Amino acid sequence: MAEVLLTAWGNTSRSDDALGPSLLQRLEAWASSLGIAERFEWVEDFQLQIDHALNLEGKTLALYIDAGQDTAAPFSFFPLVPLKQPWHTTHAMPPESVLAVFEQFSQKPACPSFMLCLKGEDFEIREGLSAAAQNHLELGLAFAQTLLKNPTPESWLALAHPPPP
Repeated sequence: MAEVLLTAWGNTSRSDDALGPSLLQRLEAWASSLGIAERFEWVEDFQLQIDHALNLEGKTLALYIDAGQDTAAPFSFFPLVPLKQPWHTTHAMPPESVLAVFEQFSQKPACPSFMLCLKGEDFEIREGLSAAAQNHLELGLAFAQTLLKNPTPESWLALAHPPPP
């Protein structure tokens, strides 16, 4: 069973909102070419839901990948902390709520979890990434490859930089 969870979400019909799924697909292809893909569980979805908490069972580390409109370019990478009270709507939920739901139902702490948020510029309904987002994707891919080469909480924490206030 894979010990590291990688979860990406986004709407591939809304231009740069596809950054998360695009990065996950590129990472999985890269990991497969190196023969290390089985070390990871790959989850791609339209949005995060309560059910995604189930993916955390038995994991030692988790990475959540998404596009952000207000994210510093080219991306931010930071540890996640479960919310004290899970927050969700019928539309979506943040990864911090997924962690909280896992803790609430499993009665144990979630594994160390991190957010990689790539800066998006264009979220209009159209296929394909903007030129800026394509550049952010390439930089994010190189960074994420570094993460997957050494998937430990300590090494990831050393690379983290907090999100803007």
